[in-house]
Amino acid sequence: MNNILKYSILLGAAACLATSCIKEEFPTDVVTTDQIGGSSAGMEAAVNSTNAWLTQFQGALSSHGDFGYPGICMGLDALTADVACGPDFGYDAEFLRWRAVSTVSADGNAPYFVWKFFYSLNNLANSVLASIDLENPTNIQKTYAGQALVYRAMAYLYMARVFEYKGTETGAFEGLTVPIVTETTTELEAQNNPRVPHEEMYKFIENDLLMAIDMLEGYERDAKNLVDQSVAYGMLARAYLYDGKWKEAETAARNAIDASGCRPMTEAEWMNPTTGFNSIDNPAWMWGIIITSDDRVVTSGICNFISFMSPEATYGYVSAGGYKSVKQIDANLYASIPNSDWRKRSWLDPDRSKFQYQSTLSKSALASLPDYSPLKFRPAQGDGSNHKVGSAADFPIMRVEEMYLIEAEAAGMQDLARGQKLLNDFVQPNRDAQFESRASNKDEFQSEVYHQCQIELWGEGHIMFYNKRLNKPQIRGYVGTNHFDGSRYNSPNGTACWTTLPIPTLELNSNSALSAVQNPNPQTLRGKEWVAE
Repeated sequence: MNNILKYSILLGAAACLATSCIKEEFPTDVVTTDQIGGSSAGMEAAVNSTNAWLTQFQGALSSHGDFGYPGICMGLDALTADVACGPDFGYDAEFLRWRAVSTVSADGNAPYFVWKFFYSLNNLANSVLASIDLENPTNIQKTYAGQALVYRAMAYLYMARVFEYKGTETGAFEGLTVPIVTETTTELEAQNNPRVPHEEMYKFIENDLLMAIDMLEGYERDAKNLVDQSVAYGMLARAYLYDGKWKEAETAARNAIDASGCRPMTEAEWMNPTTGFNSIDNPAWMWGIIITSDDRVVTSGICNFISFMSPEATYGYVSAGGYKSVKQIDANLYASIPNSDWRKRSWLDPDRSKFQYQSTLSKSALASLPDYSPLKFRPAQGDGSNHKVGSAADFPIMRVEEMYLIEAEAAGMQDLARGQKLLNDFVQPNRDAQFESRASNKDEFQSEVYHQCQIELWGEGHIMFYNKRLNKPQIRGYVGTNHFDGSRYNSPNGTACWTTLPIPTLELNSNSALSAVQNPNPQTLRGKEWVAE
Protein backbone atom coordinates (compact mmCIF):
# COMPACT_ATOMS: atom_id res chain seq x y z
CA MET A 1 0.00 0.00 0.00
CA ASN A 2 2.71 2.42 -1.05
CA ASN A 3 4.80 2.62 2.13
CA ILE A 4 1.78 2.02 4.38
CA LEU A 5 2.68 -1.41 5.75
CA LYS A 6 6.17 -1.09 7.10
CA TYR A 7 5.61 -2.26 10.65
CA SER A 8 8.35 -0.32 12.28
CA ILE A 9 7.85 3.01 13.92
CA LEU A 10 10.06 6.02 14.20
CA LEU A 11 10.90 6.66 17.81
CA GLY A 12 13.10 9.15 19.51
CA ALA A 13 12.81 11.81 22.15
CA ALA A 14 9.07 11.44 22.07
CA ALA A 15 7.99 13.30 25.14
CA CYS A 16 9.21 15.89 27.57
CA LEU A 17 7.16 17.27 30.40
CA ALA A 18 6.27 20.93 30.63
CA THR A 19 4.23 22.64 33.29
CA SER A 20 0.93 22.29 31.46
CA CYS A 21 1.55 20.05 28.46
CA ILE A 22 3.34 17.11 26.95
CA LYS A 23 5.37 18.15 23.94
CA GLU A 24 5.87 15.55 21.21
CA GLU A 25 8.61 15.51 18.62
CA PHE A 26 8.51 13.35 15.53
CA PRO A 27 11.46 10.97 15.93
CA THR A 28 14.36 9.82 13.83
CA ASP A 29 15.33 6.31 14.95
CA VAL A 30 13.72 3.04 13.83
CA VAL A 31 12.41 0.60 16.39
CA THR A 32 10.45 -2.61 15.75
CA THR A 33 7.00 -3.36 17.12
CA ASP A 34 8.50 -6.05 19.38
CA GLN A 35 10.67 -3.39 20.97
CA ILE A 36 7.67 -1.09 21.32
CA GLY A 37 5.71 -3.75 23.18
CA GLY A 38 8.67 -4.67 25.31
CA SER A 39 8.27 -1.72 27.65
CA SER A 40 5.70 0.85 28.68
CA ALA A 41 8.21 3.55 27.74
CA GLY A 42 8.32 2.19 24.19
CA MET A 43 4.54 2.20 23.91
CA GLU A 44 4.30 5.68 25.38
CA ALA A 45 6.87 6.96 22.91
CA ALA A 46 5.02 5.28 20.04
CA VAL A 47 1.70 6.87 21.01
CA ASN A 48 3.34 10.26 21.45
CA SER A 49 4.91 9.90 18.01
CA THR A 50 1.46 9.23 16.59
CA ASN A 51 0.30 12.45 18.19
CA ALA A 52 3.36 14.28 16.86
CA TRP A 53 2.47 13.25 13.31
CA LEU A 54 -0.49 15.62 13.47
CA THR A 55 1.86 18.57 13.15
CA GLN A 56 4.69 17.02 11.14
CA PHE A 57 6.14 19.48 8.64
CA GLN A 58 6.12 18.20 5.04
CA GLY A 59 5.44 14.65 6.17
CA ALA A 60 3.21 13.97 3.18
CA LEU A 61 4.09 16.68 0.64
CA SER A 62 7.12 18.78 -0.22
CA SER A 63 4.90 21.81 0.03
CA HIS A 64 4.55 24.88 2.21
CA GLY A 65 0.93 23.85 2.64
CA ASP A 66 1.85 20.64 4.45
CA PHE A 67 2.09 21.63 8.09
CA GLY A 68 0.23 18.56 9.28
CA TYR A 69 -3.39 18.24 10.36
CA PRO A 70 -4.09 22.02 10.34
CA GLY A 71 -2.99 22.03 6.69
CA ILE A 72 -5.44 19.22 5.94
CA CYS A 73 -8.21 21.23 7.61
CA MET A 74 -7.33 24.33 5.61
CA GLY A 75 -7.39 22.32 2.38
CA LEU A 76 -10.77 20.76 3.13
CA ASP A 77 -12.22 24.18 3.96
CA ALA A 78 -10.84 25.46 0.66
CA LEU A 79 -13.11 22.96 -1.11
CA THR A 80 -16.17 24.67 0.38
CA ALA A 81 -17.88 27.97 -0.32
CA ASP A 82 -17.68 29.09 3.31
CA VAL A 83 -14.03 30.10 3.18
CA ALA A 84 -13.43 32.61 0.40
CA CYS A 85 -10.28 34.16 -0.91
CA GLY A 86 -10.34 37.03 -3.29
CA PRO A 87 -11.23 38.74 -5.37
CA ASP A 88 -7.62 38.46 -6.57
CA PHE A 89 -5.68 35.21 -6.72
CA GLY A 90 -3.00 36.76 -4.56
CA TYR A 91 0.31 35.45 -3.31
CA ASP A 92 -0.78 32.19 -1.73
CA ALA A 93 -1.08 29.42 -4.33
CA GLU A 94 -0.93 26.57 -1.82
CA PHE A 95 -4.64 26.51 -0.98
CA LEU A 96 -5.96 28.71 -3.75
CA ARG A 97 -5.35 25.79 -6.10
CA TRP A 98 -7.78 23.75 -4.01
CA ARG A 99 -10.37 26.50 -4.42
CA ALA A 100 -9.73 26.70 -8.15
CA VAL A 101 -10.32 22.92 -8.41
CA SER A 102 -6.95 22.66 -10.17
CA THR A 103 -5.28 20.25 -7.74
CA VAL A 104 -8.08 17.71 -7.19
CA SER A 105 -7.24 15.28 -10.01
CA ALA A 106 -5.64 11.91 -9.28
CA ASP A 107 -2.23 13.45 -9.99
CA GLY A 108 -2.87 16.55 -7.89
CA ASN A 109 -1.59 17.42 -4.44
CA ALA A 110 -4.99 17.44 -2.73
CA PRO A 111 -5.86 13.73 -2.86
CA TYR A 112 -2.26 12.67 -2.27
CA PHE A 113 -1.98 14.92 0.80
CA VAL A 114 -5.12 13.52 2.40
CA TRP A 115 -4.35 9.91 1.45
CA LYS A 116 -0.73 9.82 2.57
CA PHE A 117 -1.28 11.87 5.71
CA PHE A 118 -4.06 9.68 7.10
CA TYR A 119 -2.65 6.33 5.99
CA SER A 120 0.60 7.32 7.68
CA LEU A 121 -1.36 8.16 10.83
CA ASN A 122 -3.07 4.77 10.48
CA ASN A 123 0.29 3.04 10.11
CA LEU A 124 1.63 4.65 13.27
CA ALA A 125 -1.47 3.56 15.18
CA ASN A 126 -1.18 0.04 13.76
CA SER A 127 2.42 -0.15 14.94
CA VAL A 128 1.24 0.44 18.49
CA LEU A 129 -1.60 -2.05 18.19
CA ALA A 130 0.68 -4.70 16.68
CA SER A 131 2.82 -4.60 19.80
CA ILE A 132 -0.09 -5.36 22.16
CA ASP A 133 -2.14 -8.50 22.76
CA LEU A 134 -5.54 -6.85 22.35
CA GLU A 135 -7.31 -9.92 23.72
CA ASN A 136 -5.44 -9.77 27.00
CA PRO A 137 -3.81 -6.37 27.49
CA THR A 138 -2.32 -5.17 30.76
CA ASN A 139 -3.78 -2.03 32.32
CA ILE A 140 -1.04 0.17 30.92
CA GLN A 141 -1.38 -1.46 27.50
CA LYS A 142 -5.09 -0.65 27.55
CA THR A 143 -4.25 3.04 27.85
CA TYR A 144 -1.95 3.02 24.84
CA ALA A 145 -4.12 0.72 22.76
CA GLY A 146 -7.16 2.90 23.44
CA GLN A 147 -5.36 5.98 22.20
CA ALA A 148 -4.05 4.18 19.10
CA LEU A 149 -7.56 2.93 18.27
CA VAL A 150 -8.89 6.50 18.35
CA TYR A 151 -6.13 7.67 16.01
CA ARG A 152 -6.89 4.81 13.62
CA ALA A 153 -10.62 5.54 13.72
CA MET A 154 -9.88 9.22 13.10
CA ALA A 155 -7.78 8.36 10.05
CA TYR A 156 -10.50 6.20 8.50
CA LEU A 157 -13.34 8.54 9.35
CA TYR A 158 -11.60 11.36 7.51
CA MET A 159 -10.63 9.23 4.51
CA ALA A 160 -14.04 7.60 4.25
CA ARG A 161 -15.79 10.96 4.14
CA VAL A 162 -13.33 12.45 1.64
CA PHE A 163 -13.12 9.56 -0.82
CA GLU A 164 -16.67 8.17 -0.75
CA TYR A 165 -18.36 9.69 -3.79
CA LYS A 166 -21.33 12.03 -3.54
CA GLY A 167 -22.76 13.33 -6.82
CA THR A 168 -24.76 12.41 -9.88
CA GLU A 169 -22.32 10.01 -11.55
CA THR A 170 -22.85 6.25 -11.40
CA GLY A 171 -20.29 3.49 -11.59
CA ALA A 172 -18.35 0.80 -9.78
CA PHE A 173 -17.11 3.37 -7.23
CA GLU A 174 -20.57 3.96 -5.74
CA GLY A 175 -20.85 3.35 -2.01
CA LEU A 176 -17.15 2.58 -1.62
CA THR A 177 -14.79 4.21 0.87
CA VAL A 178 -11.10 3.22 1.10
CA PRO A 179 -9.14 0.01 1.75
CA ILE A 180 -8.79 -1.04 5.38
CA VAL A 181 -5.25 -1.74 6.61
CA THR A 182 -4.93 -3.14 10.11
CA GLU A 183 -2.00 -4.28 12.22
CA THR A 184 -2.33 -7.77 10.69
CA THR A 185 -2.46 -6.76 7.01
CA THR A 186 0.55 -8.04 5.06
CA GLU A 187 2.43 -6.34 2.24
CA LEU A 188 1.10 -8.93 -0.20
CA GLU A 189 -2.49 -8.34 0.90
CA ALA A 190 -2.01 -4.60 0.57
CA GLN A 191 -1.09 -4.96 -3.09
CA ASN A 192 -4.62 -6.19 -3.87
CA ASN A 193 -6.69 -4.57 -1.15
CA PRO A 194 -10.16 -3.39 -2.28
CA ARG A 195 -12.13 -0.35 -1.20
CA VAL A 196 -14.72 -1.40 1.38
CA PRO A 197 -18.41 -0.44 1.29
CA HIS A 198 -19.74 2.35 3.50
CA GLU A 199 -21.42 -0.06 5.93
CA GLU A 200 -18.28 -2.12 6.46
CA MET A 201 -16.10 0.92 7.01
CA TYR A 202 -18.41 2.54 9.55
CA LYS A 203 -18.76 -0.73 11.43
CA PHE A 204 -14.96 -0.96 11.55
CA ILE A 205 -14.71 2.61 12.87
CA GLU A 206 -17.46 1.97 15.41
CA ASN A 207 -15.77 -1.20 16.67
CA ASP A 208 -12.43 0.58 17.10
CA LEU A 209 -14.02 3.42 19.04
CA LEU A 210 -16.15 1.22 21.27
CA MET A 211 -13.04 -0.80 22.12
CA ALA A 212 -11.15 2.44 22.77
CA ILE A 213 -13.87 3.72 25.09
CA ASP A 214 -13.65 0.51 27.08
CA MET A 215 -9.85 0.56 27.25
CA LEU A 216 -9.68 4.23 28.23
CA GLU A 217 -12.05 3.82 31.17
CA GLY A 218 -10.50 5.56 34.18
CA TYR A 219 -7.54 7.00 32.25
CA GLU A 220 -6.72 10.59 33.18
CA ARG A 221 -4.49 12.31 30.64
CA ASP A 222 -1.78 14.76 31.58
CA ALA A 223 -2.69 17.27 28.88
CA LYS A 224 -5.40 17.85 26.29
CA ASN A 225 -3.17 17.02 23.36
CA LEU A 226 -3.54 13.39 24.43
CA VAL A 227 -6.54 11.18 23.73
CA ASP A 228 -8.89 10.19 26.54
CA GLN A 229 -12.36 8.66 26.77
CA SER A 230 -14.13 11.96 26.04
CA VAL A 231 -12.26 12.22 22.73
CA ALA A 232 -13.21 8.65 21.85
CA TYR A 233 -16.87 9.46 22.54
CA GLY A 234 -16.55 12.64 20.45
CA MET A 235 -15.09 10.76 17.49
CA LEU A 236 -17.87 8.19 17.81
CA ALA A 237 -20.46 10.98 17.79
CA ARG A 238 -18.97 12.30 14.52
CA ALA A 239 -19.10 8.83 12.96
CA TYR A 240 -22.68 8.18 14.03
CA LEU A 241 -23.77 11.62 12.81
CA TYR A 242 -22.33 11.09 9.34
CA ASP A 243 -23.85 7.61 9.24
CA GLY A 244 -27.30 8.94 10.18
CA LYS A 245 -27.57 6.95 13.41
CA TRP A 246 -29.38 9.62 15.35
CA LYS A 247 -29.98 7.91 18.67
CA GLU A 248 -26.42 6.67 18.88
CA ALA A 249 -25.01 10.07 17.85
CA GLU A 250 -27.02 11.86 20.52
CA THR A 251 -25.87 9.48 23.23
CA ALA A 252 -22.21 9.60 22.17
CA ALA A 253 -22.22 13.41 22.01
CA ARG A 254 -23.74 13.68 25.47
CA ASN A 255 -21.20 11.21 26.84
CA ALA A 256 -18.42 13.27 25.26
CA ILE A 257 -19.73 16.47 26.85
CA ASP A 258 -20.07 14.89 30.27
CA ALA A 259 -16.71 13.11 30.19
CA SER A 260 -14.80 16.13 28.91
CA GLY A 261 -15.57 18.55 31.72
CA CYS A 262 -15.43 21.29 29.07
CA ARG A 263 -17.78 24.21 28.60
CA PRO A 264 -18.56 26.56 25.68
CA MET A 265 -16.27 29.54 25.19
CA THR A 266 -17.53 32.87 26.43
CA GLU A 267 -17.57 35.97 24.25
CA ALA A 268 -14.60 37.39 26.17
CA GLU A 269 -12.56 34.22 25.66
CA TRP A 270 -13.41 33.97 21.97
CA MET A 271 -12.57 37.63 21.26
CA ASN A 272 -9.43 37.87 23.38
CA PRO A 273 -6.70 39.23 21.06
CA THR A 274 -3.89 37.43 22.88
CA THR A 275 -5.41 34.06 23.82
CA GLY A 276 -8.38 33.64 21.46
CA PHE A 277 -8.31 30.32 19.60
CA ASN A 278 -4.62 29.70 20.11
CA SER A 279 -4.22 27.82 23.38
CA ILE A 280 -4.78 24.22 24.47
CA ASP A 281 -5.82 25.65 27.85
CA ASN A 282 -9.04 26.91 26.28
CA PRO A 283 -11.89 25.56 28.46
CA ALA A 284 -13.90 24.47 25.40
CA TRP A 285 -11.17 22.45 23.69
CA MET A 286 -11.58 18.73 24.26
CA TRP A 287 -8.55 17.83 22.15
CA GLY A 288 -5.95 19.91 20.39
CA ILE A 289 -2.46 20.18 18.97
CA ILE A 290 0.25 21.91 20.98
CA ILE A 291 2.64 24.02 18.92
CA THR A 292 5.84 25.37 20.45
CA SER A 293 8.48 27.78 19.18
CA ASP A 294 10.94 25.00 18.34
CA ASP A 295 8.50 23.04 16.15
CA ARG A 296 9.59 22.91 12.53
CA VAL A 297 6.30 24.46 11.40
CA VAL A 298 7.25 27.51 13.45
CA THR A 299 10.96 27.67 12.67
CA SER A 300 10.04 27.44 8.97
CA GLY A 301 8.88 31.03 9.40
CA ILE A 302 5.77 30.94 7.22
CA CYS A 303 4.67 27.29 6.91
CA ASN A 304 2.06 27.13 9.65
CA PHE A 305 -1.62 27.75 10.28
CA ILE A 306 -1.29 31.26 11.68
CA SER A 307 0.85 32.38 8.77
CA PHE A 308 -1.83 31.22 6.34
CA MET A 309 -4.93 32.20 8.31
CA SER A 310 -4.43 35.17 10.62
CA PRO A 311 -4.24 38.69 9.11
CA GLU A 312 -2.92 39.87 12.46
CA ALA A 313 0.31 38.01 11.62
CA THR A 314 2.13 40.60 9.56
CA TYR A 315 5.03 38.26 8.68
CA GLY A 316 3.15 35.44 6.98
CA TYR A 317 1.56 34.22 3.78
CA VAL A 318 -1.66 36.00 4.57
CA SER A 319 0.05 39.40 4.63
CA ALA A 320 2.26 38.80 1.61
CA GLY A 321 1.24 40.53 -1.59
CA GLY A 322 -0.80 43.15 0.23
CA TYR A 323 -3.24 40.80 1.95
CA LYS A 324 -4.68 39.62 -1.37
CA SER A 325 -4.74 36.03 -0.15
CA VAL A 326 -6.55 36.62 3.14
CA LYS A 327 -8.96 33.78 3.87
CA GLN A 328 -12.35 35.40 4.33
CA ILE A 329 -15.77 34.27 5.33
CA ASP A 330 -18.11 33.96 2.33
CA ALA A 331 -20.00 37.25 1.93
CA ASN A 332 -23.40 35.56 1.75
CA LEU A 333 -22.68 33.47 4.82
CA TYR A 334 -21.57 36.56 6.72
CA ALA A 335 -24.74 38.41 5.73
CA SER A 336 -26.82 35.52 7.08
CA ILE A 337 -25.45 35.93 10.61
CA PRO A 338 -27.71 38.11 12.80
CA ASN A 339 -26.14 41.19 14.31
CA SER A 340 -27.33 39.92 17.67
CA ASP A 341 -24.91 36.97 17.39
CA TRP A 342 -21.61 38.16 18.86
CA ARG A 343 -19.67 35.66 16.73
CA LYS A 344 -20.30 37.99 13.77
CA ARG A 345 -17.50 40.16 15.11
CA SER A 346 -15.09 37.34 14.28
CA TRP A 347 -14.90 38.84 10.79
CA LEU A 348 -14.49 42.42 9.58
CA ASP A 349 -17.71 44.01 8.42
CA PRO A 350 -17.54 46.16 5.25
CA ASP A 351 -18.73 48.95 7.53
CA ARG A 352 -15.87 49.07 10.04
CA SER A 353 -17.87 51.37 12.34
CA LYS A 354 -20.57 48.75 12.80
CA PHE A 355 -18.82 46.78 15.54
CA GLN A 356 -16.08 47.29 18.07
CA TYR A 357 -13.20 44.93 17.28
CA GLN A 358 -10.55 43.71 19.68
CA SER A 359 -7.19 43.38 17.96
CA THR A 360 -3.50 43.94 18.48
CA LEU A 361 -3.56 45.78 15.16
CA SER A 362 -4.24 49.50 15.06
CA LYS A 363 -7.55 50.84 13.80
CA SER A 364 -5.87 52.04 10.64
CA ALA A 365 -4.34 48.60 10.05
CA LEU A 366 -7.73 46.94 10.56
CA ALA A 367 -9.28 49.40 8.15
CA SER A 368 -6.76 48.42 5.49
CA LEU A 369 -7.62 44.71 5.64
CA PRO A 370 -10.06 43.23 3.11
CA ASP A 371 -13.71 43.02 4.09
CA TYR A 372 -14.73 39.75 5.76
CA SER A 373 -11.18 39.08 7.04
CA PRO A 374 -11.13 36.83 10.12
CA LEU A 375 -10.18 37.76 13.67
CA LYS A 376 -10.95 34.29 14.97
CA PHE A 377 -7.51 32.67 15.03
CA ARG A 378 -5.03 34.87 16.88
CA PRO A 379 -1.23 34.73 16.85
CA ALA A 380 0.07 33.24 20.08
CA GLN A 381 0.33 35.85 22.84
CA GLY A 382 -1.14 38.30 20.34
CA ASP A 383 2.29 38.74 18.75
CA GLY A 384 1.74 39.25 15.05
CA SER A 385 5.22 40.57 14.31
CA ASN A 386 7.49 37.75 15.53
CA HIS A 387 6.83 34.35 13.95
CA LYS A 388 8.80 32.56 16.68
CA VAL A 389 6.13 33.69 19.13
CA GLY A 390 2.99 34.28 17.10
CA SER A 391 3.09 31.07 15.08
CA ALA A 392 3.46 28.91 18.20
CA ALA A 393 -0.34 28.81 18.41
CA ASP A 394 -2.18 25.63 19.34
CA PHE A 395 -4.89 24.22 17.07
CA PRO A 396 -8.25 22.66 18.06
CA ILE A 397 -9.11 19.16 16.87
CA MET A 398 -12.31 18.81 18.86
CA ARG A 399 -14.36 21.38 20.80
CA VAL A 400 -17.26 20.79 23.14
CA GLU A 401 -19.47 23.18 21.12
CA GLU A 402 -19.39 20.71 18.22
CA MET A 403 -20.74 18.04 20.56
CA TYR A 404 -23.63 20.28 21.66
CA LEU A 405 -24.55 20.82 18.01
CA ILE A 406 -24.30 17.10 17.19
CA GLU A 407 -26.49 16.31 20.20
CA ALA A 408 -29.10 18.86 19.14
CA GLU A 409 -29.27 17.72 15.51
CA ALA A 410 -29.40 14.04 16.41
CA ALA A 411 -32.11 14.65 18.99
CA GLY A 412 -34.14 16.80 16.59
CA MET A 413 -34.08 14.14 13.90
CA GLN A 414 -35.81 11.87 16.39
CA ASP A 415 -38.02 14.43 18.14
CA LEU A 416 -38.21 17.93 16.67
CA ALA A 417 -39.28 19.68 19.86
CA ARG A 418 -36.54 18.06 21.92
CA GLY A 419 -33.90 18.99 19.35
CA GLN A 420 -35.14 22.58 19.22
CA LYS A 421 -34.89 22.88 22.98
CA LEU A 422 -31.32 21.58 22.96
CA LEU A 423 -30.36 23.97 20.17
CA ASN A 424 -31.99 26.95 21.90
CA ASP A 425 -30.36 25.98 25.20
CA PHE A 426 -26.95 26.08 23.54
CA VAL A 427 -27.24 29.13 21.30
CA GLN A 428 -29.32 31.54 23.42
CA PRO A 429 -27.13 31.75 26.55
CA ASN A 430 -23.82 31.21 24.76
CA ARG A 431 -23.97 32.91 21.35
CA ASP A 432 -27.13 34.84 20.47
CA ALA A 433 -29.69 35.78 23.09
CA GLN A 434 -32.28 36.49 20.38
CA PHE A 435 -31.95 33.14 18.64
CA GLU A 436 -34.93 30.82 18.61
CA SER A 437 -35.43 27.76 16.45
CA ARG A 438 -38.42 28.35 14.17
CA ALA A 439 -38.24 25.13 12.19
CA SER A 440 -41.58 23.58 11.30
CA ASN A 441 -40.10 20.22 10.26
CA LYS A 442 -36.95 18.16 10.65
CA ASP A 443 -35.39 19.27 7.38
CA GLU A 444 -35.69 22.92 8.36
CA PHE A 445 -34.30 22.13 11.79
CA GLN A 446 -31.33 20.32 10.27
CA SER A 447 -30.63 23.41 8.20
CA GLU A 448 -30.75 25.58 11.32
CA VAL A 449 -28.16 23.38 13.02
CA TYR A 450 -26.07 23.40 9.85
CA HIS A 451 -26.07 27.19 9.86
CA GLN A 452 -24.89 27.23 13.45
CA CYS A 453 -22.09 24.83 12.51
CA GLN A 454 -21.07 27.10 9.64
CA ILE A 455 -20.66 29.98 12.08
CA GLU A 456 -19.26 28.08 15.05
CA LEU A 457 -16.77 25.81 13.27
CA TRP A 458 -15.62 28.17 10.51
CA GLY A 459 -11.98 27.60 9.58
CA GLU A 460 -11.60 24.41 11.64
CA GLY A 461 -11.88 21.90 8.79
CA HIS A 462 -15.31 20.40 9.49
CA ILE A 463 -17.88 22.05 7.24
CA MET A 464 -17.10 20.10 4.06
CA PHE A 465 -18.36 16.96 5.76
CA TYR A 466 -21.62 18.70 6.70
CA ASN A 467 -22.00 19.79 3.07
CA LYS A 468 -21.56 16.25 1.75
CA ARG A 469 -23.75 14.64 4.39
CA LEU A 470 -26.61 17.09 3.89
CA ASN A 471 -26.22 17.40 0.11
CA LYS A 472 -25.86 21.18 0.37
CA PRO A 473 -25.29 23.21 -2.82
CA GLN A 474 -22.17 25.32 -2.96
CA ILE A 475 -22.54 28.74 -4.54
CA ARG A 476 -19.40 30.82 -5.04
CA GLY A 477 -20.43 32.81 -8.09
CA TYR A 478 -23.06 35.46 -7.32
CA VAL A 479 -23.50 39.21 -7.39
CA GLY A 480 -21.26 40.65 -4.69
CA THR A 481 -19.18 37.51 -4.25
CA ASN A 482 -15.80 37.77 -2.53
CA HIS A 483 -14.46 34.56 -4.11
CA PHE A 484 -11.69 35.22 -6.63
CA ASP A 485 -12.74 34.81 -10.24
CA GLY A 486 -10.79 31.58 -10.74
CA SER A 487 -12.91 29.80 -8.12
CA ARG A 488 -16.45 31.05 -8.74
CA TYR A 489 -17.94 27.61 -9.25
CA ASN A 490 -21.47 26.62 -8.31
CA SER A 491 -22.97 23.21 -7.62
CA PRO A 492 -26.65 24.27 -7.66
CA ASN A 493 -28.04 20.73 -7.61
CA GLY A 494 -26.42 19.60 -4.39
CA THR A 495 -23.10 18.26 -3.15
CA ALA A 496 -20.14 19.65 -5.06
CA CYS A 497 -18.35 16.83 -6.88
CA TRP A 498 -14.97 18.40 -6.06
CA THR A 499 -15.51 17.51 -2.41
CA THR A 500 -14.98 13.85 -3.35
CA LEU A 501 -11.33 13.40 -4.23
CA PRO A 502 -10.02 10.76 -6.66
CA ILE A 503 -7.66 8.08 -5.42
CA PRO A 504 -4.05 9.21 -6.04
CA THR A 505 -2.38 7.75 -9.10
CA LEU A 506 0.56 6.49 -7.06
CA GLU A 507 -1.83 4.39 -5.01
CA LEU A 508 -3.59 3.06 -8.08
CA ASN A 509 -0.22 1.83 -9.30
CA SER A 510 0.58 -0.01 -6.07
CA ASN A 511 -2.82 -1.57 -5.32
CA SER A 512 -4.32 -3.56 -8.21
CA ALA A 513 -7.80 -3.58 -6.65
CA LEU A 514 -8.30 0.17 -7.03
CA SER A 515 -8.04 1.16 -10.67
CA ALA A 516 -11.42 -0.34 -11.64
CA VAL A 517 -13.21 1.60 -8.87
CA GLN A 518 -11.57 5.00 -9.25
CA ASN A 519 -13.71 8.04 -8.39
CA PRO A 520 -14.67 10.44 -11.18
CA ASN A 521 -12.25 13.27 -11.84
CA PRO A 522 -14.14 16.40 -10.71
CA GLN A 523 -12.55 18.40 -13.49
CA THR A 524 -14.28 16.24 -16.13
CA LEU A 525 -17.72 17.01 -14.64
CA ARG A 526 -17.59 20.71 -15.39
CA GLY A 527 -20.80 21.76 -17.09
CA LYS A 528 -22.63 18.72 -15.76
CA GLU A 529 -22.35 18.83 -11.97
CA TRP A 530 -20.84 22.27 -11.63
CA VAL A 531 -20.71 25.50 -13.52
CA ALA A 532 -18.54 28.59 -13.48
CA GLU A 533 -20.28 31.88 -12.82
